[in-house]
Parts: sequence; structure tokens; C-alpha cells
Amino acid sequence: MQLRPTILCALGGVALLSACSSVDNSGTAAMYGGNPLTYSSSVSSAISGTEPATAFGKALKAEYIAYAQREADEWYDFFDADFFAKKAGKVVEDENILPEDPANWRFSAEEVAQKRAVRDELIALLDDGKREEKPDTAAVAQARFDCWIEESEEGWQDDLISQCWKDFEAAMAELRAVEPAPMAAPVAAKEARLFTIFFDFDSVAITPVSERVLDAAAEQWASSMGNVAIVGHADASGSAAYNLKLSERRAQAALDQLTGRGIKADQIDSDAVGEGDLLIPTPDGVREPRNRRVTISVD
Repeated sequence: MQLRPTILCALGGVALLSACSSVDNSGTAAMYGGNPLTYSSSVSSAISGTEPATAFGKALKAEYIAYAQREADEWYDFFDADFFAKKAGKVVEDENILPEDPANWRFSAEEVAQKRAVRDELIALLDDGKREEKPDTAAVAQARFDCWIEESEEGWQDDLISQCWKDFEAAMAELRAVEPAPMAAPVAAKEARLFTIFFDFDSVAITPVSERVLDAAAEQWASSMGNVAIVGHADASGSAAYNLKLSERRAQAALDQLTGRGIKADQIDSDAVGEGDLLIPTPDGVREPRNRRVTISVD
């Protein structure tokens, strides 16, 4: 939740306020801070207000409105629902409104530094023209980053925190992708494109976000007809032997999905490394959503 007066932490039984923290970042919150009593008018004003002029602005406003409504309707968090409803309304005034600064939320100094590094990369991509080139994807990336920040501060909905991060990473992968420039003369072989899908804890189920990443990988293969390499991974929770088997099953799930999308099986190499190649280094036994993945390289 966005920064709130310390006295709110003492109000017992108020379901709207689920996570009070000893970290004091008072005085740094954004000016459009939320108020549970004004959510209804804030979201109504955002919906009925002037539409932004750009495709990115329209998409970002819609993302924030949808998130505000979900905060209220599903989790009864009217404080943050109002906050993001007001942020949706601010998009009209500033269509380049920035993703949330972690310093405005209740995180430790170390957490602020880590999350700001992620935010800096996002802002760099947005400022590099991705708002104009890929407005819908750029809006998803910013909204899911803010979702990740808000839910991480509350710290109790682990599945939602993980989903926000996975959606953010999928959008970032698309924003990072470099579109090949048209060339009149023959050029050297293109560098392989890398796609990553993520899994829930101890699961091999393909999520809706991963479905879209797999679609993109299949489209890339259709345009190149090159070789495909799949590598399954697991996080460090559980035994090494179990994680190896789990990563093999994840690789097989990705292979089945890709062949189902038309990629020839004899052009796919599949491997699994268990917890042997962690994207995010962690001690043994630690659950880390970003390590539960399959990478797909398309030549």
C-alpha cells in the first residue's frame, strides 16, 4: 500500500489496511495518494474524463483503471484502488507519467535500491521510444511494475506478486527485443532470439502469459525456420534430484506446446539443468519465481 499516516497502523480491525511497516518513508509519497472514502468518485472521474491523445496514454489509463477496480472488487483494498484510480486520471495531464518510485513505498534501503534498478531499465526503454513503438506492451510493463511494487510492499499475496512480476517480465522481454532492420544486401546470420516462460511453484502448468510468449516464439520460428533450443530450470527449493526431474517436465511441457504450434520436433533440442543455472542466485532451499523457468532460443 502507498504511504499512509502512522496512526493508521493502530486502527485494529480495519481490513483495508493490511500491511503496516516500521520503515518510515513519510513525506515522499506521490501527491495523488489514495483515500478509501474517495475511491468511487476517483474511478468514475477517471473513466469519464478526457481521453489521452496518444496510444500509450490511452492504454496506460485503461491499465490503471482496471487495476484500481480489481483492487477494490477482488481484494477490498479501497486505499490503493483510489490511489491507482487517481493515477489513471493523472495520465491525461502527463501521458509520460512514470512508474512508481520504490522510495515512496515502505521498503528498506536495500529493497529500494534493488527495485529502482528494475525501474531504471523500464524507464530507459520507455524513453527510448517504446511508448510510441509498442504502446500497449509499454503500458502493460508500467502497470505490472506498479502492481509488483504495491503488492510487494503489502507482502502477503505471494501468487499475485509472482504473477505481476511474470507479466512485467514478459512485457519487458518484448520491449527489449530488437526488430531487425531491413537490409538490401545479404547479411550475416541473425542472432538467436531468446524467449522465457515462468512457472508457479512446483508446477509445470503453462500460464496465460506464457501462452503469449510461446506464440511469439512460434511466430519467430515460422519467419526463420531455424533450430530451437529448450532448457528447463527450477529454483533452489527442494532437492537437486527432484528439481532436475521438475525442470525436465517443464522442458517437455514447453516442447509439447511448441510442436503443437507447428514447430517441427526434429528442429528442437531439449535439455534440463534443474537448479544448476539460477537466473537469480539464492541460497539452497529458497523459492524464487524468476528461477522457475524455461528458456527458448530460436535461431
